[in-house]
Amino acid sequence: MLELKNLGFHYPRAEQPALQAIDLQLQEGQCLGLLGSNGAGKTTLLSLLCGTLPLQQGEVRWDGPRSLGLVPQQLAFYAELSVAENLALFADLYRLRGDQRRQRLELCIASSALEDKLKRRAARLSGGEQRRLNFAIGLLRPARLYLFDEATVGVDAGSRQLLLEAVDQLTREGHGVIYTSHYLDEIERVAGRVLLLHEGRVRLDLDKRQLLDAGHGLVLEWPEQLPPGLLALTEQLRLSVEMLPSGLRIANLDCRQLLAITQFVAHQATPPSLLRFGRPSLEQLYLSLNGGRL
Repeated sequence: MLELKNLGFHYPRAEQPALQAIDLQLQEGQCLGLLGSNGAGKTTLLSLLCGTLPLQQGEVRWDGPRSLGLVPQQLAFYAELSVAENLALFADLYRLRGDQRRQRLELCIASSALEDKLKRRAARLSGGEQRRLNFAIGLLRPARLYLFDEATVGVDAGSRQLLLEAVDQLTREGHGVIYTSHYLDEIERVAGRVLLLHEGRVRLDLDKRQLLDAGHGLVLEWPEQLPPGLLALTEQLRLSVEMLPSGLRIANLDCRQLLAITQFVAHQATPPSLLRFGRPSLEQLYLSLNGGRL
């Protein structure tokens, strides 16, 4: 539905380009998780897609009409209006009428848990509640592609799960989604594909299934030092070991090898301070790139 070719952007007086040679294709029903540290170029990329920044280099191609919904990083509503008045105003701006208007309002209010906040003035909402209103307004507009820029910052855990479910629902309905967040667990949950920006360039473009197929690993840490015999056991089991400051990481092991190590652990006088088994997380992958300096 969307293709970017050789996209670039340079802010006036900036030493380095904000974006360089970005190539990207997005399909309908796909959620792209956009990762990167502050200043990596995430918001610039979304601004170019929205048209709030002019194209300087490259192309943005749409297969069909350009249709966008946006939840911006900055709060974008009228503070002196109530929640209901804000939603009604934006429904008017989006030219929603009749049954479609009623259905979109009901969906956005329920998805953002704002049912009991409709009469409150937006300025008097808590920070998390204002974020939920911001989310509801962005979701209100019917669109082919939805952009979420740090949409859940400051939102409590329960409401955050509700908002993430709304994002999941968009992809199930066939909409495209680009989702940026510093909460890597959010990206891991909602995105089927992960794009990592670093200094304006694409550093990683990964289908999440590749991450899930990476095998099962084990991390062990002890309060003081590794128990005698553990390293000899890993050599006997022919395991690849990475030493950590207070323990070790085994990248991949099968059930037989795991059983041997857990039996060894069970016979130690001091239990490990950390024992984590499973597939590598997106956070582990993110921090391992470039030696954890990203």
